Amino acid sequence: MLIRIKQDELLKDSLSWLCIEPMLISVRGKNLDEKVAVYNQLNEGQQALYLFYAFYNHVHTIEEFYWFTSYFIGELKAWNGLKSGVLFYRDQELINILEQMELVIKRKNMKSGEWKQASPTDLENDIELNEYIKPIFIAYQNVVGRFIQRMNSYIRSHKEEFLEIDE
Repeated sequence: MLIRIKQDELLKDSLSWLCIEPMLISVRGKNLDEKVAVYNQLNEGQQALYLFYAFYNHVHTIEEFYWFTSYFIGELKAWNGLKSGVLFYRDQELINILEQMELVIKRKNMKSGEWKQASPTDLENDIELNEYIKPIFIAYQNVVGRFIQRMNSYIRSHKEEFLEIDE
């Protein structure tokens, strides 16, 4: 699925978002099967964008960071796909942050082989958990902008994988 954009849009900081926005909007509010069907039609770079923006667009606070990480790991089963997508764009720094978060989440929510659903209020009720996650969230915030720039650069160098350009 290639996205049509105008030549001048190639320079936008939001290029990577423009490349996946129509797909994500098309599945908003749909069931998981419909989301997976769209995901499966995408190439590897687009799949990486899909999972990254499905995560990133929901993570604005430390509570959302905690809850969505837990959701991607335990319920959605999309965490490994998210990490694979980050590796597709070769960002080891972001991978390290995601893996730190994964360890904290699994320690908190995996009890006796059973997955315990997270709640955004977990951070209010567990000061120690909040203190573990706070520096990870700050690190995430510090690198995610550079990661988006990295994706934009890749797309500009591999336009044929993502775009049809109107002159």
